[in-house]
Amino acid sequence: MVDFDNTASGETADENSGSSQGVEVPIPPARNSGSNLVTTHRRVQERINEDGKNNVRHPVPSNAETSSQASMHKTTTTFLKKTKGRIQEANANRNCKDWVETLLPMYKWLKVYNWRTTLLQDVIAGLTVGIMIVPQSMSYAKLAGLPVEYGLYSALMPVYAYALFGSSRQLAVGPVALISLLLSTGLAHTLEKDNITPETHPDDYEKIYTTLAVQVAFLVGIINIGMGLLRLGFVTIFLSHAVVSGFTTGAAVIIGMSQLKYILGYDVERSDRLYELIHNIFKNIEDFNWKTFMMGTCSILALVLLKHVGKTYPKFKWARALGPLTVSVITIVISFVADVEEKGIPTVGTIPKGLPSFTVNLWTPINAEMGMLMTTVISIVIVGFMESIAIAKQLASKHKYELDSSLELIGLGMANFAGAMFQSYPVTGSFSRSAVNNESGAQSGISGMVTATIVGFVLLFLTSIFEKMPLSVLAAIVISGVLGLLDYEEAIYLWKVHKFDFGVWLIACVGTMLLGVEIGLAIAVGVSLLLVTYESAYPHTAQLGRLPGTTVYRNVKQYPEAERYDGIVMVRIDAPIYFANTQNVREKLAKYERLAEEELSARGQDSIKFIILELSPVSHVDTSALHILHDMYANYKDRGIGLCFSNPSVAVMERMRLSGLVDEVGIDRFFVTIHDAVDFCLQEMDADVMSRMESDGEYQNMLSSDNETSDNEDTPGASASAVKKKKKESGESLDLVAP
Repeated sequence: MVDFDNTASGETADENSGSSQGVEVPIPPARNSGSNLVTTHRRVQERINEDGKNNVRHPVPSNAETSSQASMHKTTTTFLKKTKGRIQEANANRNCKDWVETLLPMYKWLKVYNWRTTLLQDVIAGLTVGIMIVPQSMSYAKLAGLPVEYGLYSALMPVYAYALFGSSRQLAVGPVALISLLLSTGLAHTLEKDNITPETHPDDYEKIYTTLAVQVAFLVGIINIGMGLLRLGFVTIFLSHAVVSGFTTGAAVIIGMSQLKYILGYDVERSDRLYELIHNIFKNIEDFNWKTFMMGTCSILALVLLKHVGKTYPKFKWARALGPLTVSVITIVISFVADVEEKGIPTVGTIPKGLPSFTVNLWTPINAEMGMLMTTVISIVIVGFMESIAIAKQLASKHKYELDSSLELIGLGMANFAGAMFQSYPVTGSFSRSAVNNESGAQSGISGMVTATIVGFVLLFLTSIFEKMPLSVLAAIVISGVLGLLDYEEAIYLWKVHKFDFGVWLIACVGTMLLGVEIGLAIAVGVSLLLVTYESAYPHTAQLGRLPGTTVYRNVKQYPEAERYDGIVMVRIDAPIYFANTQNVREKLAKYERLAEEELSARGQDSIKFIILELSPVSHVDTSALHILHDMYANYKDRGIGLCFSNPSVAVMERMRLSGLVDEVGIDRFFVTIHDAVDFCLQEMDADVMSRMESDGEYQNMLSSDNETSDNEDTPGASASAVKKKKKESGESLDLVAP
């Protein structure tokens, strides 16, 4: 603790600091030293330095008119009126062209599209992704528990629809591993609850299952569109990166393990829990098929090698996109030549030729337990949008165009809605295919149209060729795809940087692997909400001190050299104050006060006289916070402690004014800066000490003693010594200098 010096009057702030308060900061010489020209910036700099020496104290505005104008919409307008006004303001100057751009984002890039320079790039990118998506979509359909043709159907109409209504120009939409797994586990659990299994309904189980898949796509589309219209694109901000990474890693393990049955060559009972999958795999290990294992393992190694080459060597970046098709073509040729099916290696089998059927008639009725089905739908909506918006925003930033999250919801909704009309299951943006699409030079949705056209061509003319593809190769494509979702590097990073976030990552990952994907997702969302609640309920606070030679006040833990002053506790609250954290804020203030009291008591000094709250970071206070502030003020007043506020925002000041706190505390206790508040508190404490000493007659005795000492002694510091002796006897902490 050190005594506060009167820096406002230009006295030295700290003899050892080498700087003085009120002394103008030296201005560096102008660069054009040979010229007498003075720039506007230099004049402003000189004026600021000169004006800063005045240290004028400004009052905090508190009149009703000023505050009401600044917070009019917050205090007198209902939520519905605000929403209506916002919509009217946003749409007031919209013309027909603006509406077309909003409802049909394709028009926005189409009107500036350079057909000569970018069409070829889009065609090449579309062909590249088309070659990649054909085997991938078939593999993901098997993962979803659907016939392989449903993967191709899901890569057709939804891709066309997204090209028209999607706001991202590089995002590649279609079947993905996570959504396929969520659909598979969700529908299986839903049907099992209704006692519908392949054993109990051997004839119509597939029909019931595929119908529910189309209905889920329809519901996902409707919910996405509704959320987009309600501007709810912000919902994913509540899922922290650690939670998303942990959930994705856990789901990737489940996906990979679920495909091992095609690699090992025997049937494994389905499950989305890791320990059950491991048990089921070893339960029938005697049925191991080494031929299937060899083909599947070689396919995985080839795919991983091609992906590595494509990433490592820019000249061979095409290897990454062509990997799935290359392995597919080679194994199909082997299948034709060696007739592998006859040798015990299962293949895809019959794939219906032609385009998908019109399935609007399947939307209703929904013959399933709606509660469990909607759980699956909501899970797919959350994960699908989270996965899509992450890559879409990254690509938009790279290509320097704006991406509206709510419009992206509408684009994904339209893709699923259109897909549900033509035998599709839910789709979203793919990380791997979007990366390939971007690397191949995609500039617009035309690349997606080319991709969908390739899929349509395969459905019309090439299905008989893919019928010979081994199932182990489809599984290899899925496994190689989800290897990129194993985000172990993020886990290592979190362990080094933030161990609490690593714990969150671990909870989401292990929860997903051990309890299932849907429960794992619920855990991930729950952990995210708990994090938000925890950070909000336990806001950061700091005890402040003055940096020597300045009027800047900072956290004393960060700046140990910062000066604190006897009798004053300065605290900054770094968050809005509301019902969830009011008790914690109160406890923190009590803690700071107790520590200061203990320190003063140990040195035989007086108790705390003032507590200053720095409210600059506080953007909002609710009625619970106001009640706590009223109670705190009353409690401090009864104990002879003054409460001061520094730099409250307009909104916070208005709430305090309306609650009567400003009148109760007094407008003179509200300050623009914490330095003004400290200066005021020291003046009050000085006046109080002088008043008590004058009433006791002690001040006149000190003056007489000081005069006698000055007459009889030549020691320059004797006067100060006498004063300090008296001060020590009186127990005061402030320097008293006789006039």
